[in-house]
Amino acid sequence: MSALSGAIRAKAHVLYGLRALLHDEDFTEVVTPVARRADLGPGRRASASLHGGRHLRAMIGPALRVNVSTDLPRVYEIGPCFRPEPPDALHAAEFTMLDLYAAHLGFEDLIDLAWRLVGPHLPAYAPERLSVADHIRDEFGIDLRTESVSGLHPLLAARIGADAGEPFRDVLGRYIALELEASATGRAVFLTDYPTGGDEPCARLAPGTTAVLERFELIVDGIELVHGYTDEADRTAFTERAKAAGLYDDEQRLAQEAVEAGLVPADTAGLGIGIERLCAASAGLRDITPFLQSPQF
Repeated sequence: MSALSGAIRAKAHVLYGLRALLHDEDFTEVVTPVARRADLGPGRRASASLHGGRHLRAMIGPALRVNVSTDLPRVYEIGPCFRPEPPDALHAAEFTMLDLYAAHLGFEDLIDLAWRLVGPHLPAYAPERLSVADHIRDEFGIDLRTESVSGLHPLLAARIGADAGEPFRDVLGRYIALELEASATGRAVFLTDYPTGGDEPCARLAPGTTAVLERFELIVDGIELVHGYTDEADRTAFTERAKAAGLYDDEQRLAQEAVEAGLVPADTAGLGIGIERLCAASAGLRDITPFLQSPQF
């Protein structure tokens, strides 16, 4: 068997397993448009030469969420996404994502579902859990369950040597990557309890907290494999957080309008899995390139 055919078979096995479990969990597979009208700004979405000006999706996201309804409470899609940045061993110009949304699925149940999806393909790992909020409390003395993130920015920037004027969203992302994700080498770690102000403003504020989100990322051998969150049902809170982080766009507005119109339940949760990254982790690799099929094209 050639290396290419072996990679194709391995990827097919992973996709079959994911679809089989989601079928057993009463999820319905749907297909949303790859070409989207919303431009997320320079460097965030690749353009396509289509009538009316369209952009290739960087994520499946909101267009999938609007398919959730009373008749279809659980939906998922496996499809291509695109990024304009130069590719490397863990990033590709075109890659495959599994995204899902479910109505009335709690945060802990979402984490459980995430591991049941990827765990069978990662037999060498036992899942661990680390609270970002607890880590920040222990490292910096700021309890985000009762305090805001306002005093955290300069502390994180100083720790990683960032410019004081760098946006909090970027500083937080770099800090987590350097201090927490990198420490997950050889482990499978669910990072939970992310602070507000990061790059997932649509995540719900955890009940009883001032600045902790119901959001997680599964880091396997130092690489993000899965991300997930429960959706913020308070449109005002979501809009304010998204705009403050520079992440409010037309797709999110349309999804929020569908919720307000009663077409989509407000109580939803979603997750995304990088398929090529899951295949690489399953094979013990830190390179997704073998799983990008038909490389001659």
